[in-house]
Amino acid sequence: MSRLPGLIHVLGFTSFAYAIYYDAFVLELPEHIHSRSESFGGLAKYLTFLNMCLQCIFFLVCLLADITSSKIINKVKDVMFASAAFPIGIFVAVIFWGLWAVDRELIFPKKLDGFFPVWLNHFMHTTVLPLQLSELIFSSHKYPSRMVGGGITSLLTLGYLIWIHVIYHYGGFWVYPVFRVLTPTMRPVFMAVCCLMGFTLYIIGEKMNAVIWGKSSRKDGMKMPQSARRKAKKDI
Repeated sequence: MSRLPGLIHVLGFTSFAYAIYYDAFVLELPEHIHSRSESFGGLAKYLTFLNMCLQCIFFLVCLLADITSSKIINKVKDVMFASAAFPIGIFVAVIFWGLWAVDRELIFPKKLDGFFPVWLNHFMHTTVLPLQLSELIFSSHKYPSRMVGGGITSLLTLGYLIWIHVIYHYGGFWVYPVFRVLTPTMRPVFMAVCCLMGFTLYIIGEKMNAVIWGKSSRKDGMKMPQSARRKAKKDI
């Protein structure tokens, strides 16, 4: 049990680090697939890429916390998990595959299939789901106050929505096709739903963490889930 969180951290860090490397330095899309006129913002214009960087840094912090048992690093890890890594990671997976289910052309056009590896697509949009859920289940996290944690989540979500408008203003294009098909009236509604979804995922993570681990945490950041503690009490 104690080794499993460390394995999750190693898998998370190495998988996202390799995906970032491949996306940034190996993957090449032809001009008719990715026009140079839409190069403004680079890879940083994509929430998926930003999330991969976030996840990679988060799991690196987790590894440092595993090795050093530093209280400061553990606190950073807990805040990162609560306010960014979990809600944004789950958001990326849910919104990507949700839009894919409605119409994949809104998020990942078929023209990319011949040039974009399937495994890379899953490293970007799928593996974050089991990794973050495993982190929630097998590692205890002390959540910050809802004002701090939920506030950071909301600011990050809002910040990215502002960023894509900056790209549209200066680059002259929408990062994702879904924004091209939405009317000027529906666009802010969609963005408001995204912000609400981000905060909701924060609340879900907070509640699930409390159910599994309880409201308090041991100093070493690990303890038995509540279900296991109840069973131990019955055995006694």
